[in-house]
Amino acid sequence: MKKIYITIALIATGFAANAQQLPLYSQSYFNPMVYNPATAGVNEGTNAYLTHRRQWTGINNSPVTNSITVDGFFDDKNVGLGLMVFNDVQDINERLGIYTSYAYRLKLNEDMQLRFGLTLGFLDNRIDFTKAVVKDASDPMLFSQMQRKSALDANIGLSFNWKDLRVGFSVPQLIGQHVELANYDNRSYYQLNRHFMGMATYKWVFNESQQLALEPMAMVRFMPNTPAQYDILAQCSWKDMLWAGVAYRSNYAIGINARVKLFGNLSAGYAYDIIIAPFKTSAGISHEFMLGYKFGQLGGGNSGGGHTRGKYD
Repeated sequence: MKKIYITIALIATGFAANAQQLPLYSQSYFNPMVYNPATAGVNEGTNAYLTHRRQWTGINNSPVTNSITVDGFFDDKNVGLGLMVFNDVQDINERLGIYTSYAYRLKLNEDMQLRFGLTLGFLDNRIDFTKAVVKDASDPMLFSQMQRKSALDANIGLSFNWKDLRVGFSVPQLIGQHVELANYDNRSYYQLNRHFMGMATYKWVFNESQQLALEPMAMVRFMPNTPAQYDILAQCSWKDMLWAGVAYRSNYAIGINARVKLFGNLSAGYAYDIIIAPFKTSAGISHEFMLGYKFGQLGGGNSGGGHTRGKYD
């Protein structure tokens, strides 16, 4: 029996040398639950986000990610719950993920909290070999049709909050499953590699009367046997109604983003990547749209709840 052992490196970081498998988001600052389950419910009320991201429009079959998330704290605000559904398409690879998140807050004192989070989910992995560009289409080692396999997935996270500082650490794809693809006497394996992520954010209000604040963020992503990647973001906000920022994603792009509160509890955000990687001349553009809506508290509690961004209590 012939066996093929392949690692399908989904290019999710912006260029092949730093290939990683997690969907890439430019506005995760507003929706940190996409990477860290401990932040489920960290913002006031119940928040829903719809995100559409398109990378490298100048390249055929370039990555496209769509996701919807809902999260909030339940009743006494010590328990956070979240739901995330995403579809990530990258050339011949497509993944549909459905995840639920649970977070618990341990209040150390009035200004300090520690949160623990767990995500459990289901991944539907599809690889359409009929779309692969190959030199020899009759190669017996190639699959002749779409391969589809499902797998369980998990993610753990921690978040430490002290006044306006938040530091988090998470491990997506914790289980590290091997997804077997089989067709007659051919076998291959898709590895869901374990990732390690760290993030730190801070909110500095430098003008109380105008409610102007500077909100820096740093994020580091690492997967074994690949170079680490980091993001640095500097963002200004006004009255929790308007945000604008600039970011640097290592060895890939400089990003600009803006978000505005439209009316009521509806907000809209946009992020654009100015690619600086070697393939920038042929990559086209990469951008991301996000719609957000804030509901009341889960479990029928008060909609306000006394929690705002920068006040993690």
